[in-house]
Amino acid sequence: MLGLCCHFLKEETKPRTGEKFLYNAMEERTLQLGRYRSGKYSDQYIKETYINNVKNLSDMLPVIRATGIKHFRISSAMFPLADQVDETLWNNKDVISHLKAAGDYVKSEGMRVTTHPGQFCVLSSDSDRVVENAFKELSIHGWLFDQMGLDESPFYAINIHGGKRDRTTRLINGIKSLPDNVRKRLTLENDETCYSIIDLLEVFKETSVPICWDSHHQIFNDGELSLDEAFHVACETWPKGITPLQHLANTEPGMENGSFPERRKHSNMIHYIPDCQLKALLENTVDVEIEAKQKNISISKMMEKFNIRS
Repeated sequence: MLGLCCHFLKEETKPRTGEKFLYNAMEERTLQLGRYRSGKYSDQYIKETYINNVKNLSDMLPVIRATGIKHFRISSAMFPLADQVDETLWNNKDVISHLKAAGDYVKSEGMRVTTHPGQFCVLSSDSDRVVENAFKELSIHGWLFDQMGLDESPFYAINIHGGKRDRTTRLINGIKSLPDNVRKRLTLENDETCYSIIDLLEVFKETSVPICWDSHHQIFNDGELSLDEAFHVACETWPKGITPLQHLANTEPGMENGSFPERRKHSNMIHYIPDCQLKALLENTVDVEIEAKQKNISISKMMEKFNIRS
């Protein structure tokens, strides 16, 4: 399956100019830390923000499914500032009812949903405070899947990076300390600079947390493995009966010889798929989240270009 990440783009036309533009139909609301700390948000406004976001998720899942997509990454900003506010603002019957509806739909349609906590969710940090905040954030993701009624399984992945370089032992200990509803759903993704597939394999051997292979990151941090070798090593970490999760992105055409930031930046569309990943997609033996900027539009075009079924 091909996975859509966080947004669903629709095209609209400006009435005055006739100019076409894309917008995110998920209509997710956010909250700013500075405004919250200065008292700009009432409790009611914060609660309504969370209700809006989960209701929109529940409403949009059938829209996404109607396009043929059965795999969706839920935004990590579903509950902005949830670790800062009173828990009752997000853990309440109104929010839970929409999450249950979303989960019921996911299960009835055989969909796969995942989450990808942000870059500041670092279990291997040298700072105990950062690790504590990571635990809070991950616990909220585990709670979200619990309320959706989804299994404690990496099929419904909570995917994170390894974090701070050369802190493998701290990462392993952090993972082992997580509650079951997080740890049993956790996956680890190779990144461009700190944790290669080989580095994460050491973590897997101690924790059984499977590796979510990112083929774009592999190009920058290969761990002395070829694309084919890394693909197979990552797939072998997944439990029997659960389709491995992977990521796919490309460098924007014309930027192949650019600087590191230019090459790592994700392109609008998918122009290239490694042979091993394409073969597995055609055989339906992996699920791949597409990290191209044009979201569902890029998925539609790559399905046509590479003859991939939904």
